[in-house]
Amino acid sequence: MQGYTYLSLEEVVAEPLGGLLNRIEVIPEGEQSKTVSVVADGLLGGADKPILKVSRLYEEYLELTPDLLLGKSDDQIRKWKNPRHKAINNLITVVGDKNVHELTRDDGLKLREWWMDRVVDEGKKPSTANKDFTHLSKIFSTWRDLKQEQLANPFLQLRLAQNDLQDHRPSFSRDWIKTVLLAPDAFGATNEEAVLVFKILINTGLRPSELLGAKLEHFVLEHEVPHIRVEEYSDGAIKRKLKTKWSEREVPLVGVSLDAAKRIVAMGGVQAYYLKADRWGALINKVMVERKLKETERHTPYSLRHSFEESMLEACVDHRLRVELMGHAYNRPKYGEGGSLELKREAIGRFAFV
Repeated sequence: MQGYTYLSLEEVVAEPLGGLLNRIEVIPEGEQSKTVSVVADGLLGGADKPILKVSRLYEEYLELTPDLLLGKSDDQIRKWKNPRHKAINNLITVVGDKNVHELTRDDGLKLREWWMDRVVDEGKKPSTANKDFTHLSKIFSTWRDLKQEQLANPFLQLRLAQNDLQDHRPSFSRDWIKTVLLAPDAFGATNEEAVLVFKILINTGLRPSELLGAKLEHFVLEHEVPHIRVEEYSDGAIKRKLKTKWSEREVPLVGVSLDAAKRIVAMGGVQAYYLKADRWGALINKVMVERKLKETERHTPYSLRHSFEESMLEACVDHRLRVELMGHAYNRPKYGEGGSLELKREAIGRFAFV
């Protein structure tokens, strides 16, 4: 109210004299209207503390942090919002839609116990629970700090121990890629664009969202070293934001990936699955199950990225090149513009599927 944080009567009385006088000075002068009375009560501790339900906390957090969504596409905003909204809903499931000011450490521990039961009894991943704790802690602390609330964060240090093997996504073996995934008619009558996207991922290690966010101009096939550019862009209402600043890179197109890219370009670029990585992944995953294209039940289309990374290791590709091709963070000097793509193509060429 009037730029001041709510204080109880006891807190107002304990304020330094200057702070108390400042609050009094902003109370409107004039007739003792109801409005003046309400303002005075709010500033001087006469009003009850405002109630903010847990269900409203998330919306208030978004209102306080519009900068977090700048530059993101509609699909990226949806993906960013969904897990945070889910975390809030899970909290409400466990402790109810209570007043945020009444959240305690016990509430955080109840949520942890609820997640622990799901991990033990339902086979849920510890990492899934930990994402909830991370999102809730961030939402709460950001809201608290920006609203100048004097509250302890009840969601700190709740993380469950993670089993790295349980959360690890396996990679496809090279023999499986060659004899099964690249076998003639492996995907049957599956949408051609979806299959072409799959083949481009094989020799590039791109994240599906990176490839499916590419516009026609990002396929640079007339260059001496055909490649795909991964970069952020804003085109009217369409915005494309990368996962990290390190994700921006150029990746050579070689072998089956180059052939697939040429076909994609001839079709006018990515269209049916443009900015729809989830939809693409759901289709390919379904087809892989139906046509027995999964090496194990835990393999997913994203496993191609891990296969690419392991192939680089087996081919003894320089560490800096591996990091740059994967789009990972690393304090490294950039390769010179003239040799970068040539070096990358030579490295990928050691293990690329043709």
